[in-house]
Amino acid sequence: MPDDSENTKKVKLWLRDHSNILALLITAFAFILHIYFLRMASGQVLWWDEAEYMSTAKHWALDLPYTLNPQRPPLFQLAAAFFIRLGLDEFIIKLLLIVVPATALVFFTYLLGKELFDKKTGLFAALASAGMWSYSFWGARFQPDFLSVSFQVFSLFFFWKMFKNPSSKFAVLGGICAALGFYFKISALLVPLAIFIFAIWKDHLEAFKKKEYWYAALAFIIALIPFMIWQYSSFGHPLEFAKSYGIEGGTAERDFGWKTLDFFTLFPKEVFFILFVIGVIGSFIYLGLRFDLILKDKDKRLDPKIFSLIVLASVAAFYIFYIQGEIEDRWVFLITPFIFFFAAQGIFSLFSLFKIHKKEAKIVLLLLLFGIYFYSQVPFATDLIKSKLPSYVPVKEAGLWVKENSSPSDSIVSASYTQMTAYSERQVHIFAPCPYVCLPYKNEEEFDQALLEKKPKYVMVSLFEGHPPWIFQQQMQKNGIQAIIMPYFNSSIAFNQQRQVIAADIKQATQRGPIEFELVFPKNQFNGVFIYEVRYS
Repeated sequence: MPDDSENTKKVKLWLRDHSNILALLITAFAFILHIYFLRMASGQVLWWDEAEYMSTAKHWALDLPYTLNPQRPPLFQLAAAFFIRLGLDEFIIKLLLIVVPATALVFFTYLLGKELFDKKTGLFAALASAGMWSYSFWGARFQPDFLSVSFQVFSLFFFWKMFKNPSSKFAVLGGICAALGFYFKISALLVPLAIFIFAIWKDHLEAFKKKEYWYAALAFIIALIPFMIWQYSSFGHPLEFAKSYGIEGGTAERDFGWKTLDFFTLFPKEVFFILFVIGVIGSFIYLGLRFDLILKDKDKRLDPKIFSLIVLASVAAFYIFYIQGEIEDRWVFLITPFIFFFAAQGIFSLFSLFKIHKKEAKIVLLLLLFGIYFYSQVPFATDLIKSKLPSYVPVKEAGLWVKENSSPSDSIVSASYTQMTAYSERQVHIFAPCPYVCLPYKNEEEFDQALLEKKPKYVMVSLFEGHPPWIFQQQMQKNGIQAIIMPYFNSSIAFNQQRQVIAADIKQATQRGPIEFELVFPKNQFNGVFIYEVRYS
Protein backbone atom coordinates (compact mmCIF):
# COMPACT_ATOMS: atom_id res chain seq x y z
CA MET A 1 0.00 0.00 0.00
CA PRO A 2 1.48 3.39 -0.96
CA ASP A 3 2.41 5.92 1.71
CA ASP A 4 -0.25 8.35 0.54
CA SER A 5 -3.05 5.85 1.06
CA GLU A 6 -6.26 6.99 2.68
CA ASN A 7 -5.47 5.24 5.96
CA THR A 8 -2.01 6.78 6.14
CA LYS A 9 -3.49 10.22 5.57
CA LYS A 10 -5.97 9.65 8.39
CA VAL A 11 -3.20 8.60 10.77
CA LYS A 12 -1.10 11.64 9.90
CA LEU A 13 -4.10 13.90 10.33
CA TRP A 14 -4.90 12.30 13.68
CA LEU A 15 -1.32 12.78 14.88
CA ARG A 16 -1.40 16.48 13.96
CA ASP A 17 -3.98 17.01 16.68
CA HIS A 18 -2.12 18.11 19.81
CA SER A 19 -4.85 16.63 22.01
CA ASN A 20 -4.27 13.18 20.54
CA ILE A 21 -0.52 13.48 21.08
CA LEU A 22 -1.14 14.56 24.66
CA ALA A 23 -3.46 11.56 25.14
CA LEU A 24 -0.67 9.24 23.93
CA LEU A 25 1.75 10.85 26.39
CA ILE A 26 -0.74 10.35 29.23
CA THR A 27 -1.12 6.73 28.15
CA ALA A 28 2.66 6.26 28.17
CA PHE A 29 2.78 7.80 31.65
CA ALA A 30 0.08 5.35 32.78
CA PHE A 31 2.11 2.45 31.38
CA ILE A 32 5.24 3.53 33.27
CA LEU A 33 3.23 3.94 36.48
CA HIS A 34 1.71 0.47 36.11
CA ILE A 35 5.16 -1.06 35.51
CA TYR A 36 6.38 0.68 38.66
CA PHE A 37 3.58 -0.84 40.74
CA LEU A 38 3.92 -4.24 39.07
CA ARG A 39 7.59 -4.38 40.02
CA MET A 40 6.71 -3.26 43.54
CA ALA A 41 4.24 -6.14 43.83
CA SER A 42 6.53 -8.70 42.21
CA GLY A 43 6.32 -12.00 44.03
CA GLN A 44 3.06 -11.23 45.84
CA VAL A 45 0.83 -14.24 46.50
CA LEU A 46 -2.19 -14.96 44.35
CA TRP A 47 -5.46 -14.42 46.20
CA TRP A 48 -8.38 -16.86 45.87
CA ASP A 49 -9.89 -15.41 42.68
CA GLU A 50 -6.49 -14.84 41.10
CA ALA A 51 -5.46 -18.39 41.87
CA GLU A 52 -8.71 -19.63 40.40
CA TYR A 53 -7.84 -17.98 37.08
CA MET A 54 -4.27 -19.28 37.26
CA SER A 55 -5.41 -22.81 38.18
CA THR A 56 -7.79 -22.87 35.23
CA ALA A 57 -5.02 -21.64 32.94
CA LYS A 58 -2.68 -24.37 34.20
CA HIS A 59 -5.48 -26.91 33.85
CA TRP A 60 -5.66 -26.12 30.14
CA ALA A 61 -1.93 -25.57 29.61
CA LEU A 62 -0.50 -28.38 31.75
CA ASP A 63 -3.44 -30.80 32.00
CA LEU A 64 -3.57 -30.08 35.73
CA PRO A 65 -6.55 -31.70 37.53
CA TYR A 66 -8.96 -28.88 38.37
CA THR A 67 -12.72 -28.38 38.39
CA LEU A 68 -13.82 -25.30 36.44
CA ASN A 69 -16.06 -22.64 37.93
CA PRO A 70 -19.00 -21.72 35.63
CA GLN A 71 -18.93 -18.16 36.97
CA ARG A 72 -15.64 -17.47 35.22
CA PRO A 73 -15.78 -16.74 31.46
CA PRO A 74 -12.90 -18.49 29.71
CA LEU A 75 -11.01 -16.02 27.53
CA PHE A 76 -8.65 -14.63 30.18
CA GLN A 77 -7.64 -18.11 31.31
CA LEU A 78 -7.21 -19.28 27.71
CA ALA A 79 -4.86 -16.39 27.00
CA ALA A 80 -2.91 -17.14 30.18
CA ALA A 81 -2.76 -20.84 29.23
CA PHE A 82 -1.29 -19.89 25.87
CA PHE A 83 1.45 -17.83 27.52
CA ILE A 84 2.14 -20.58 30.05
CA ARG A 85 2.60 -23.02 27.17
CA LEU A 86 5.11 -20.57 25.70
CA GLY A 87 7.05 -20.75 28.97
CA LEU A 88 6.48 -17.15 30.08
CA ASP A 89 6.72 -16.40 33.80
CA GLU A 90 4.04 -14.79 35.95
CA PHE A 91 5.53 -11.27 35.71
CA ILE A 92 5.46 -11.24 31.91
CA ILE A 93 1.97 -12.75 31.81
CA LYS A 94 0.73 -10.01 34.14
CA LEU A 95 2.45 -7.43 31.97
CA LEU A 96 0.65 -8.68 28.86
CA LEU A 97 -2.76 -9.48 30.34
CA ILE A 98 -3.05 -6.85 33.08
CA VAL A 99 -0.75 -3.88 32.50
CA VAL A 100 -1.35 -3.55 28.76
CA PRO A 101 -5.18 -3.60 29.07
CA ALA A 102 -5.01 -1.24 32.09
CA THR A 103 -2.96 1.15 29.98
CA ALA A 104 -5.34 0.78 27.03
CA LEU A 105 -8.25 1.63 29.33
CA VAL A 106 -6.69 5.05 29.94
CA PHE A 107 -6.57 5.74 26.21
CA PHE A 108 -10.09 4.38 25.63
CA THR A 109 -11.30 6.68 28.41
CA TYR A 110 -9.86 9.59 26.44
CA LEU A 111 -11.59 8.45 23.25
CA LEU A 112 -14.96 8.03 24.99
CA GLY A 113 -14.71 11.38 26.78
CA LYS A 114 -13.73 13.09 23.56
CA GLU A 115 -16.65 11.51 21.72
CA LEU A 116 -19.21 12.20 24.45
CA PHE A 117 -18.11 15.70 25.47
CA ASP A 118 -14.91 17.20 24.06
CA LYS A 119 -11.14 16.73 23.94
CA LYS A 120 -10.55 18.56 27.23
CA THR A 121 -12.91 16.25 29.08
CA GLY A 122 -11.29 13.20 27.53
CA LEU A 123 -7.79 14.36 28.50
CA PHE A 124 -8.88 15.23 32.04
CA ALA A 125 -10.49 11.82 32.56
CA ALA A 126 -7.55 9.97 30.99
CA LEU A 127 -5.01 11.67 33.27
CA ALA A 128 -7.20 11.06 36.32
CA SER A 129 -7.55 7.39 35.33
CA ALA A 130 -3.78 7.05 34.92
CA GLY A 131 -3.22 7.74 38.61
CA MET A 132 -6.35 6.33 40.22
CA TRP A 133 -5.34 4.18 43.21
CA SER A 134 -7.67 1.25 42.50
CA TYR A 135 -6.41 0.92 38.93
CA SER A 136 -2.84 0.97 40.27
CA PHE A 137 -3.56 -1.66 42.92
CA TRP A 138 -5.43 -4.12 40.70
CA GLY A 139 -2.99 -3.46 37.85
CA ALA A 140 -0.57 -5.71 39.77
CA ARG A 141 -3.08 -8.52 40.42
CA PHE A 142 -3.95 -11.46 38.18
CA GLN A 143 -7.52 -10.47 37.32
CA PRO A 144 -9.42 -10.03 34.00
CA ASP A 145 -11.13 -6.78 35.03
CA PHE A 146 -9.08 -4.45 32.85
CA LEU A 147 -9.55 -6.54 29.74
CA SER A 148 -13.29 -6.60 30.33
CA VAL A 149 -13.70 -2.90 31.18
CA SER A 150 -11.51 -1.86 28.23
CA PHE A 151 -13.88 -3.65 25.87
CA GLN A 152 -16.87 -2.22 27.73
CA VAL A 153 -15.60 1.36 27.37
CA PHE A 154 -14.71 0.76 23.72
CA SER A 155 -18.21 -0.67 23.21
CA LEU A 156 -19.79 2.47 24.68
CA PHE A 157 -17.59 4.52 22.35
CA PHE A 158 -19.03 2.73 19.31
CA PHE A 159 -22.59 2.84 20.63
CA TRP A 160 -22.41 6.60 21.15
CA LYS A 161 -21.13 7.03 17.59
CA MET A 162 -24.11 4.91 16.50
CA PHE A 163 -26.52 7.13 18.42
CA LYS A 164 -25.05 10.29 16.88
CA ASN A 165 -24.80 8.96 13.34
CA PRO A 166 -26.97 5.85 12.89
CA SER A 167 -24.70 3.25 11.32
CA SER A 168 -24.90 -0.52 11.13
CA LYS A 169 -21.10 -0.67 11.31
CA PHE A 170 -20.94 1.09 14.68
CA ALA A 171 -23.89 -0.97 15.95
CA VAL A 172 -22.16 -4.25 15.09
CA LEU A 173 -18.81 -3.11 16.52
CA GLY A 174 -20.54 -1.99 19.72
CA GLY A 175 -22.29 -5.34 20.08
CA ILE A 176 -19.13 -7.36 19.43
CA CYS A 177 -17.03 -5.32 21.89
CA ALA A 178 -19.71 -5.70 24.56
CA ALA A 179 -19.66 -9.47 24.01
CA LEU A 180 -15.86 -9.56 24.18
CA GLY A 181 -16.05 -7.77 27.50
CA PHE A 182 -18.43 -10.49 28.66
CA TYR A 183 -15.89 -13.18 27.72
CA PHE A 184 -13.68 -11.81 30.49
CA LYS A 185 -16.22 -10.73 33.12
CA ILE A 186 -19.95 -11.35 33.43
CA SER A 187 -20.43 -7.73 34.56
CA ALA A 188 -20.06 -6.63 30.93
CA LEU A 189 -23.81 -7.29 30.69
CA LEU A 190 -24.15 -3.81 32.18
CA VAL A 191 -23.27 -2.30 28.80
CA PRO A 192 -26.28 -3.68 26.86
CA LEU A 193 -28.45 -2.87 29.90
CA ALA A 194 -27.40 0.80 29.89
CA ILE A 195 -27.62 1.00 26.09
CA PHE A 196 -31.14 -0.44 26.15
CA ILE A 197 -32.28 2.08 28.77
CA PHE A 198 -30.79 5.00 26.85
CA ALA A 199 -32.28 3.79 23.54
CA ILE A 200 -35.75 3.68 25.13
CA TRP A 201 -35.20 7.15 26.59
CA LYS A 202 -34.02 8.57 23.28
CA ASP A 203 -36.43 6.93 20.84
CA HIS A 204 -39.22 5.63 23.09
CA LEU A 205 -41.13 2.78 21.43
CA GLU A 206 -39.62 3.69 18.05
CA ALA A 207 -36.42 2.10 19.35
CA PHE A 208 -37.89 -1.31 18.52
CA LYS A 209 -38.16 -0.26 14.86
CA LYS A 210 -34.58 0.92 14.41
CA LYS A 211 -32.48 -1.55 12.49
CA GLU A 212 -29.23 -0.38 14.11
CA TYR A 213 -30.42 -1.50 17.52
CA TRP A 214 -31.39 -4.91 16.15
CA TYR A 215 -28.00 -5.23 14.46
CA ALA A 216 -26.28 -4.44 17.76
CA ALA A 217 -28.38 -6.99 19.66
CA LEU A 218 -27.84 -9.63 16.99
CA ALA A 219 -24.07 -9.02 16.91
CA PHE A 220 -23.94 -9.31 20.71
CA ILE A 221 -25.94 -12.57 20.77
CA ILE A 222 -24.08 -14.20 17.87
CA ALA A 223 -20.74 -13.30 19.44
CA LEU A 224 -21.85 -15.01 22.66
CA ILE A 225 -22.88 -18.29 21.00
CA PRO A 226 -19.42 -19.88 21.46
CA PHE A 227 -19.57 -18.97 25.15
CA MET A 228 -22.99 -20.60 25.54
CA ILE A 229 -21.79 -23.70 23.70
CA TRP A 230 -18.81 -23.89 26.05
CA GLN A 231 -21.08 -23.48 29.10
CA TYR A 232 -23.38 -26.24 27.85
CA SER A 233 -20.58 -28.67 27.00
CA SER A 234 -18.73 -28.02 30.27
CA PHE A 235 -21.58 -27.60 32.76
CA GLY A 236 -24.73 -28.92 31.07
CA HIS A 237 -26.53 -25.58 30.64
CA PRO A 238 -25.84 -22.67 28.24
CA LEU A 239 -26.41 -20.12 31.03
CA GLU A 240 -24.97 -22.04 33.97
CA PHE A 241 -23.10 -18.96 35.20
CA ALA A 242 -26.38 -17.17 36.01
CA LYS A 243 -27.26 -19.62 38.80
CA SER A 244 -24.55 -18.27 41.06
CA TYR A 245 -25.14 -14.54 40.62
CA GLY A 246 -27.50 -12.06 42.13
CA ILE A 247 -30.47 -12.51 44.40
CA GLU A 248 -31.19 -16.00 43.04
CA GLY A 249 -27.58 -17.10 43.46
CA GLY A 250 -28.13 -18.47 46.95
CA THR A 251 -30.60 -18.92 49.75
CA ALA A 252 -28.90 -16.72 52.35
CA GLU A 253 -30.37 -13.29 52.81
CA ARG A 254 -28.04 -10.43 51.96
CA ASP A 255 -28.12 -6.73 52.61
CA PHE A 256 -28.45 -4.36 49.70
CA GLY A 257 -25.08 -3.50 48.16
CA TRP A 258 -24.97 0.09 49.39
CA LYS A 259 -21.17 -0.08 49.50
CA THR A 260 -21.36 0.52 45.74
CA LEU A 261 -22.04 4.18 46.46
CA ASP A 262 -18.88 4.44 48.57
CA PHE A 263 -16.73 4.09 45.47
CA PHE A 264 -18.15 7.30 44.01
CA THR A 265 -16.16 8.93 46.83
CA LEU A 266 -13.27 6.48 47.25
CA PHE A 267 -12.18 6.39 43.60
CA PRO A 268 -11.73 10.14 42.99
CA LYS A 269 -10.78 11.00 46.62
CA GLU A 270 -11.94 14.24 48.23
CA VAL A 271 -11.05 17.02 45.77
CA PHE A 272 -12.13 15.25 42.60
CA PHE A 273 -15.27 13.97 44.33
CA ILE A 274 -16.24 17.58 45.07
CA LEU A 275 -15.70 18.38 41.39
CA PHE A 276 -17.79 15.32 40.46
CA VAL A 277 -20.66 16.54 42.64
CA ILE A 278 -20.41 20.01 41.12
CA GLY A 279 -20.47 18.47 37.63
CA VAL A 280 -23.51 16.31 38.42
CA ILE A 281 -25.43 19.18 40.06
CA GLY A 282 -24.59 21.45 37.15
CA SER A 283 -25.81 18.78 34.73
CA PHE A 284 -29.11 18.38 36.57
CA ILE A 285 -29.62 22.16 36.54
CA TYR A 286 -28.80 22.29 32.82
CA LEU A 287 -31.14 19.40 32.02
CA GLY A 288 -33.88 20.73 34.30
CA LEU A 289 -33.96 24.08 32.57
CA ARG A 290 -34.26 22.38 29.17
CA PHE A 291 -36.44 19.48 30.24
CA ASP A 292 -39.55 20.49 28.24
CA LEU A 293 -37.50 20.88 25.07
CA ILE A 294 -35.71 17.59 25.72
CA LEU A 295 -38.98 15.71 26.07
CA LYS A 296 -40.36 17.15 22.84
CA ASP A 297 -37.26 16.80 20.67
CA LYS A 298 -35.56 13.41 20.44
CA ASP A 299 -32.42 15.04 19.02
CA LYS A 300 -32.08 16.98 22.27
CA ARG A 301 -32.57 13.74 24.19
CA LEU A 302 -29.24 12.67 22.67
CA ASP A 303 -27.30 14.33 25.45
CA PRO A 304 -23.97 13.00 26.81
CA LYS A 305 -24.88 14.08 30.33
CA ILE A 306 -28.04 11.95 30.26
CA PHE A 307 -26.12 9.05 28.75
CA SER A 308 -23.44 9.28 31.46
CA LEU A 309 -26.03 9.49 34.24
CA ILE A 310 -27.82 6.41 32.88
CA VAL A 311 -24.57 4.41 32.85
CA LEU A 312 -23.78 5.44 36.43
CA ALA A 313 -27.32 4.68 37.60
CA SER A 314 -27.38 1.31 35.81
CA VAL A 315 -24.13 0.14 37.42
CA ALA A 316 -25.15 1.36 40.87
CA ALA A 317 -28.64 -0.17 40.72
CA PHE A 318 -27.31 -3.50 39.42
CA TYR A 319 -24.92 -3.97 42.33
CA ILE A 320 -27.12 -2.44 45.02
CA PHE A 321 -30.33 -4.33 44.27
CA TYR A 322 -29.30 -7.40 42.26
CA ILE A 323 -25.80 -8.51 43.25
CA GLN A 324 -26.18 -7.17 46.82
CA GLY A 325 -23.91 -8.06 49.72
CA GLU A 326 -20.27 -6.97 49.90
CA ILE A 327 -19.16 -5.10 46.77
CA GLU A 328 -15.53 -4.88 45.67
CA ASP A 329 -14.03 -1.84 43.98
CA ARG A 330 -12.89 -3.65 40.83
CA TRP A 331 -16.46 -4.79 40.13
CA VAL A 332 -17.60 -1.23 39.51
CA PHE A 333 -14.70 0.02 37.40
CA LEU A 334 -17.17 1.06 34.69
CA ILE A 335 -18.26 4.04 36.79
CA THR A 336 -14.73 5.46 36.93
CA PRO A 337 -14.54 7.14 33.48
CA PHE A 338 -17.92 8.78 34.04
CA ILE A 339 -16.97 10.03 37.50
CA PHE A 340 -14.01 11.78 35.90
CA PHE A 341 -16.12 13.08 33.00
CA PHE A 342 -18.38 14.83 35.48
CA ALA A 343 -15.40 16.00 37.52
CA ALA A 344 -14.07 17.62 34.35
CA GLN A 345 -17.43 19.31 33.79
CA GLY A 346 -17.24 20.50 37.39
CA ILE A 347 -13.89 22.24 37.04
CA PHE A 348 -14.82 23.73 33.68
CA SER A 349 -18.01 25.10 35.26
CA LEU A 350 -15.94 26.72 38.01
CA PHE A 351 -13.70 28.31 35.39
CA SER A 352 -16.78 29.85 33.78
CA LEU A 353 -18.34 30.85 37.10
CA PHE A 354 -15.22 32.70 38.28
CA LYS A 355 -14.52 34.04 34.78
CA ILE A 356 -11.16 32.35 34.42
CA HIS A 357 -10.64 32.58 30.68
CA LYS A 358 -6.88 32.84 30.24
CA LYS A 359 -5.38 29.59 29.02
CA GLU A 360 -2.27 30.00 31.17
CA ALA A 361 -4.32 30.45 34.35
CA LYS A 362 -6.38 27.34 33.57
CA ILE A 363 -3.25 25.27 32.98
CA VAL A 364 -1.69 26.41 36.27
CA LEU A 365 -4.86 25.62 38.21
CA LEU A 366 -5.21 22.21 36.55
CA LEU A 367 -1.58 21.37 37.29
CA LEU A 368 -2.13 22.34 40.92
CA LEU A 369 -5.33 20.32 41.04
CA PHE A 370 -3.69 17.20 39.58
CA GLY A 371 -0.71 17.66 41.88
CA ILE A 372 -3.07 17.41 44.86
CA TYR A 373 -4.83 14.46 43.21
CA PHE A 374 -1.66 12.44 42.56
CA TYR A 375 -0.33 13.32 46.00
CA SER A 376 -3.29 11.47 47.51
CA GLN A 377 -3.67 8.67 44.95
CA VAL A 378 -0.13 7.38 44.38
CA PRO A 379 0.95 7.11 48.05
CA PHE A 380 -2.36 5.47 48.90
CA ALA A 381 -1.84 2.86 46.17
CA THR A 382 1.77 2.35 47.29
CA ASP A 383 0.85 1.79 50.92
CA LEU A 384 -2.02 -0.51 49.97
CA ILE A 385 0.14 -2.69 47.72
CA LYS A 386 2.94 -2.93 50.30
CA SER A 387 0.49 -3.76 53.09
CA LYS A 388 -0.87 -6.71 51.11
CA LEU A 389 2.48 -8.19 50.09
CA PRO A 390 2.73 -10.52 53.15
CA SER A 391 -0.82 -11.85 52.78
CA TYR A 392 -1.12 -15.60 52.17
CA VAL A 393 2.66 -16.05 51.97
CA PRO A 394 2.52 -19.27 54.10
CA VAL A 395 -0.03 -20.73 51.68
CA LYS A 396 2.25 -20.08 48.74
CA GLU A 397 5.22 -21.55 50.59
CA ALA A 398 3.16 -24.63 51.44
CA GLY A 399 2.08 -25.07 47.83
CA LEU A 400 5.64 -24.81 46.53
CA TRP A 401 6.81 -27.22 49.23
CA VAL A 402 4.19 -29.78 48.16
CA LYS A 403 5.26 -29.38 44.52
CA GLU A 404 8.89 -30.07 45.44
CA ASN A 405 8.04 -33.03 47.69
CA SER A 406 5.51 -34.94 45.61
CA SER A 407 4.99 -36.45 42.20
CA PRO A 408 2.41 -35.24 39.65
CA SER A 409 0.17 -38.21 40.45
CA ASP A 410 -0.07 -37.30 44.15
CA SER A 411 -2.97 -35.32 45.62
CA ILE A 412 -3.59 -33.17 48.69
CA VAL A 413 -6.55 -32.23 50.86
CA SER A 414 -6.73 -28.48 51.50
CA ALA A 415 -9.31 -25.73 52.05
CA SER A 416 -7.09 -23.38 50.00
CA TYR A 417 -8.31 -25.03 46.84
CA THR A 418 -7.39 -22.53 44.15
CA GLN A 419 -4.09 -21.37 45.66
CA MET A 420 -2.79 -24.84 46.44
CA THR A 421 -3.73 -25.99 42.94
CA ALA A 422 -1.93 -23.05 41.34
CA TYR A 423 1.25 -23.39 43.41
CA SER A 424 1.54 -27.13 44.02
CA GLU A 425 0.30 -28.11 40.52
CA ARG A 426 -1.23 -31.20 42.11
CA GLN A 427 -4.80 -32.39 42.40
CA VAL A 428 -6.45 -30.77 45.41
CA HIS A 429 -9.50 -32.08 47.26
CA ILE A 430 -11.28 -29.36 49.21
CA PHE A 431 -13.10 -29.68 52.52
CA ALA A 432 -16.86 -30.09 51.99
CA PRO A 433 -19.30 -28.53 51.39
CA CYS A 434 -18.03 -26.91 48.22
CA PRO A 435 -18.72 -26.51 44.50
CA TYR A 436 -15.46 -28.22 43.57
CA VAL A 437 -13.79 -31.63 44.07
CA CYS A 438 -14.83 -32.60 47.59
CA LEU A 439 -14.15 -35.55 49.83
CA PRO A 440 -17.66 -36.66 50.94
CA TYR A 441 -17.58 -36.63 54.71
CA LYS A 442 -19.53 -35.18 57.62
CA ASN A 443 -17.40 -36.33 60.54
CA GLU A 444 -14.07 -37.90 61.43
CA GLU A 445 -15.14 -41.42 60.53
CA GLU A 446 -16.34 -40.43 57.06
CA PHE A 447 -13.16 -38.45 56.55
CA ASP A 448 -11.08 -41.48 57.49
CA GLN A 449 -12.99 -43.57 54.95
CA ALA A 450 -12.54 -40.92 52.25
CA LEU A 451 -8.80 -40.85 52.87
CA LEU A 452 -8.60 -44.63 52.49
CA GLU A 453 -10.48 -44.40 49.18
CA LYS A 454 -8.70 -41.39 47.63
CA LYS A 455 -5.32 -41.89 49.31
CA PRO A 456 -4.04 -38.26 49.15
CA LYS A 457 -0.41 -37.90 50.11
CA TYR A 458 -0.91 -34.79 52.23
CA VAL A 459 -3.59 -33.12 54.36
CA MET A 460 -3.22 -29.37 54.92
CA VAL A 461 -5.01 -27.22 57.49
CA SER A 462 -4.49 -23.51 58.07
CA LEU A 463 -5.93 -20.42 59.67
CA PHE A 464 -6.42 -18.84 56.24
CA GLU A 465 -9.64 -20.71 55.37
CA GLY A 466 -12.62 -22.22 57.16
CA HIS A 467 -12.63 -25.91 58.18
CA PRO A 468 -15.01 -28.37 59.85
CA PRO A 469 -14.71 -27.77 63.64
CA TRP A 470 -13.50 -31.31 64.31
CA ILE A 471 -10.56 -30.65 61.97
CA PHE A 472 -9.50 -27.12 62.84
CA GLN A 473 -10.79 -24.38 65.18
CA GLN A 474 -9.71 -20.83 65.97
CA GLN A 475 -10.63 -19.46 69.39
CA MET A 476 -10.02 -16.01 70.83
CA GLN A 477 -9.03 -15.87 74.48
CA LYS A 478 -8.64 -12.97 76.87
CA ASN A 479 -5.87 -10.39 76.43
CA GLY A 480 -5.71 -10.98 72.68
CA ILE A 481 -4.51 -14.56 72.99
CA GLN A 482 -5.57 -16.73 70.05
CA ALA A 483 -5.72 -20.50 70.21
CA ILE A 484 -5.71 -22.98 67.35
CA ILE A 485 -7.15 -26.38 68.19
CA MET A 486 -6.83 -29.35 65.83
CA PRO A 487 -8.92 -32.13 67.40
CA TYR A 488 -8.40 -34.52 64.50
CA PHE A 489 -4.62 -34.37 64.99
CA ASN A 490 -4.79 -34.12 68.80
CA SER A 491 -2.82 -30.86 68.74
CA SER A 492 -3.16 -27.22 69.81
CA ILE A 493 -1.17 -24.01 69.82
CA ALA A 494 -1.63 -20.55 71.37
CA PHE A 495 -0.02 -17.27 70.32
CA ASN A 496 -0.27 -13.59 71.18
CA GLN A 497 -1.12 -10.56 69.05
CA GLN A 498 2.48 -10.39 67.81
CA ARG A 499 2.16 -13.94 66.45
CA GLN A 500 4.57 -15.22 69.09
CA VAL A 501 3.86 -18.77 70.25
CA ILE A 502 3.24 -18.84 74.00
CA ALA A 503 2.06 -22.45 74.34
CA ALA A 504 2.13 -25.43 72.03
CA ASP A 505 1.14 -29.07 72.06
CA ILE A 506 1.82 -30.14 68.48
CA LYS A 507 2.01 -33.86 67.91
CA GLN A 508 4.61 -34.66 65.29
CA ALA A 509 2.81 -37.92 64.52
CA THR A 510 -0.68 -39.25 65.21
CA GLN A 511 -2.39 -42.53 64.38
CA ARG A 512 -6.03 -43.13 63.45
CA GLY A 513 -6.56 -46.84 62.82
CA PRO A 514 -4.67 -47.83 59.68
CA ILE A 515 -3.84 -44.17 58.87
CA GLU A 516 -0.74 -42.43 60.22
CA PHE A 517 -0.18 -38.66 60.02
CA GLU A 518 3.24 -37.06 60.29
CA LEU A 519 3.68 -33.27 60.49
CA VAL A 520 6.09 -32.38 57.68
CA PHE A 521 5.53 -28.64 57.15
CA PRO A 522 6.57 -26.31 58.63
CA LYS A 523 9.46 -27.50 60.75
CA ASN A 524 10.28 -25.72 64.03
CA GLN A 525 8.25 -22.61 63.33
CA PHE A 526 4.67 -21.32 63.30
CA ASN A 527 3.21 -19.72 60.17
CA GLY A 528 -0.44 -20.73 60.46
CA VAL A 529 -0.19 -23.66 58.01
CA PHE A 530 0.19 -27.34 58.92
CA ILE A 531 0.81 -30.10 56.38
CA TYR A 532 0.61 -33.74 57.39
CA GLU A 533 1.93 -36.55 55.28
CA VAL A 534 -0.51 -39.46 55.22
CA ARG A 535 0.66 -43.07 55.34
CA TYR A 536 -1.68 -46.02 54.89
CA SER A 537 -1.22 -49.49 56.36
